[in-house]
Amino acid sequence: MPSKDYLLIYVSSLPDDAAARFEVDRHIALAGAVGAGLAWDARYAQYDWELVKKQIAQADTFLLLLGESYGPTTPTGISFQHRELVYAQSLHKPVYYLMQTGMDGSRTSDVRLQELRQQVRSQVSGKIWHLLDELSVHVKTLLKNWERDVKALAPVADDSARIRAAERSFPTKVAPLGTPPRKDIELIAQANVYRGGNLAHQLVKLPMKTDRIWRSVLPLLRLGASEDRLRTHMEQVLTAEVKARLLSDNPGSHAVDGVRIERNQFRRVLDGWSSEGYVEHVRQGARTIWSLPS
Repeated sequence: MPSKDYLLIYVSSLPDDAAARFEVDRHIALAGAVGAGLAWDARYAQYDWELVKKQIAQADTFLLLLGESYGPTTPTGISFQHRELVYAQSLHKPVYYLMQTGMDGSRTSDVRLQELRQQVRSQVSGKIWHLLDELSVHVKTLLKNWERDVKALAPVADDSARIRAAERSFPTKVAPLGTPPRKDIELIAQANVYRGGNLAHQLVKLPMKTDRIWRSVLPLLRLGASEDRLRTHMEQVLTAEVKARLLSDNPGSHAVDGVRIERNQFRRVLDGWSSEGYVEHVRQGARTIWSLPS
């Protein structure tokens, strides 16, 4: 794969903000960057969350173009844009907002939009604009600031590609004799809980035996896998259980997603198995590859 020498920007916007979106896309093109993301319009296609997640994950940065409408919502009651923002933050993408407000400074009557604006302004860097000329200035300044990071982003992407190739070609291991001793732990998980269109991050402790984790990740260990891949697999295994617990613990909530296992705790489990000789690990670029002993 050739080195990437451009900036890939995911732009989150609504169909109603077509003029502003065109202005942003125009300046992105003029700067030699590439814009991604679609302004999803139900007249043409249904919102495809899997495609959106893939595009956000591939992007180097995330730009939230927030207008004066909360926009269409998912079945959980959260808007497409709000959900995209939360996902980009969960991936630790650089996030920036450009927020439109009326010239008279009046507040919107949409409580959901008010709450989203407050959340964005408290968590994310950005600018407020009234006229398209102001938006143009903000976009050009933003792109100049991001442009400096392009050379730094390229080797990171190359390293990720090499690591993925290494994972696919990692030699198959033979299972060790026996399994790690069973231990009782409380696995800490975090998830997004939706209630009335609002989102909150909640923690839950899951009592379990370490041999359950071992059985779940053993097929991946036989092939060799990154720590992130092992943890993601466990998050998928535990999603249904976490959803049931959080919906029960939060009356009135109607949906749960974004289940994540506490990174450091999961790493301690792997380190314990490593110290006892049940797994081994090697550094490959920015990641650690875990496997069964040779």
